[in-house]
Amino acid sequence: MQLCGKMKKGIFFTIDSIIAAGIIFVVIVYASSFYVKEQPSFNLNYLSQDITKTLSTLTVKEIDNEYINERISSGDITNLDNTILEQISEFWADDQMVFANRTASNVTDLFVPDNIGFGIWIDKQTIYSRSTPITKSLVSSKKIISGIEKSQTTGETRKNPPILLGPVVVEVRIWN
Repeated sequence: MQLCGKMKKGIFFTIDSIIAAGIIFVVIVYASSFYVKEQPSFNLNYLSQDITKTLSTLTVKEIDNEYINERISSGDITNLDNTILEQISEFWADDQMVFANRTASNVTDLFVPDNIGFGIWIDKQTIYSRSTPITKSLVSSKKIISGIEKSQTTGETRKNPPILLGPVVVEVRIWN
């Protein structure tokens, strides 16, 4: 009979320990959910490449942007077949940094979330950059544009150059 009593005590002790372990496990899982930050749902590398590809294929005439339309009507943009990246590069080559900066910001603010850092550099010169500090990672994507050279006299000579000008390296950086 004593053996049966010890078995009962062993079974109760085992059940108690399983219940206690379950409670501890639930508390740990519940508490850790408050401390774990959710990772962004997109990859910065893909975002950098997508923005570079979009800016290098979308032409000025295809975009419906109030600032771009204003630059077209004022005569600052003359070639509507330029891609957005080419147009930013032309503004850069003509030393119209304000137009380059505003074109970059107006077009890309639609694509890049506010909590993500973003910038465009041409030949290592900053065209546009958000003031978001880099806390985790920085990813860049580059595109080479030919036919553009800094300090060339007019945009007309860039349209019909006697030789291949440039190339310039346009870099899109994304960070968080």
